Amino acid sequence: MAKSWEEGFQSAVKVGRRGWTVTNNGGKMYLRVRGKDIQPQRVNLPYEWDASNQGNALLLINKIYGLVQSEDLTLKKALQASLKQSSVPSRRLKKGWENIALSLEHLRKTKVHQCSDYTWDSNWKPFISEALRVLKTGKVSDGHGLLEACLDKWQDFPSSRFACCLALKNFMEVAVSRHGMSGSWLISQNSIKELRGRKADRRTKFTFEDSELLNFIDSISQRNPAWGNVIRTLSLYGLRPIELNYIEPRVNSVGELQLWCSYKKVSGPNKTPERWLEPVPLIDPFGNKVSWPIPELMKTGLWAFPTGKLENAGKTRFLNGRYVLNFLQYQPEWQALKKQYEPARHVRPVSFRDSWIVRATRMGIAAEFQCQAVGHGLAAHQTAYEKTTHKTVREAFSKIQ
Repeated sequence: MAKSWEEGFQSAVKVGRRGWTVTNNGGKMYLRVRGKDIQPQRVNLPYEWDASNQGNALLLINKIYGLVQSEDLTLKKALQASLKQSSVPSRRLKKGWENIALSLEHLRKTKVHQCSDYTWDSNWKPFISEALRVLKTGKVSDGHGLLEACLDKWQDFPSSRFACCLALKNFMEVAVSRHGMSGSWLISQNSIKELRGRKADRRTKFTFEDSELLNFIDSISQRNPAWGNVIRTLSLYGLRPIELNYIEPRVNSVGELQLWCSYKKVSGPNKTPERWLEPVPLIDPFGNKVSWPIPELMKTGLWAFPTGKLENAGKTRFLNGRYVLNFLQYQPEWQALKKQYEPARHVRPVSFRDSWIVRATRMGIAAEFQCQAVGHGLAAHQTAYEKTTHKTVREAFSKIQ
């Protein structure tokens, strides 16, 4: 049976603190120290006896305990010292779990990982927000219970459940190691293994046949030339959508105009280097190679991307995966692809990148060279991208004849 918030809160106060207890004293939190060979002390904490205050109270108790142990202060003086560190209660005391969440966000965005706002909003924020909601209810008292309660929101989404486990494990590690929360909030690998559920079935990503992609580009371009240019560029160079903002024509070492990408993707402690981009042409139904002179057109200002609206009218829009998907999902050709191929194959913006890799593989470009051109490592190339289709496999084996 799950502990009540009171039991969990009182247990957390006792962990590592001999003789320390907290009780309800007329609706206020009452901290006491007593036991054999311990001078009895007691003090009222500035918090109501309510589940929503337990995180703040634990942070304050941690600080009081540190002062009592290191400076031999009484409970009353340690409390006063903790509260007088600024003219108003500290940000940590005011915000509790919210402050720890901000600390995690700052850590992920500015330290080793340096994830983007987009990555935080997509891969972390939904799970941290749900954890904060659950914590405010006071119905959980440890990391295992928190993870179990949060995972309920993503019952039917195995990939999201896995991401939730990762986010909350990091959240609780920051809470314990940097903010002095009880070790009972840590989420163990055993808890993750028990609660995560089955892994998501690997979905084969959709990749375009060349003629299919050419028809798709033509249809989009007829209605919206600027977005047609976006799809052409993604397709010809295998770009990530966000890299559209970081490309420019430069003269290479042999005096030719070539596209250069200055985007550095952060992956854990690693960054991808800036790189030259390589076009992989499409083959039309008559066997002709189809390409576009994008570096030359960009240099002359004739290769326009979509512009913003309202105050950003006339300015080239900042493009990323979200904006590209927002545009595509309203296009009838994209909707038709999803209706035709899903759920067996996953239709999404990265399909243009995967299709580039399929074409490059079909044309005999070595994997190491492909990785250099599209800006990812060999391990990611082997595990995260489609490299063949049934058609290209059949074509390769037919050459045996």
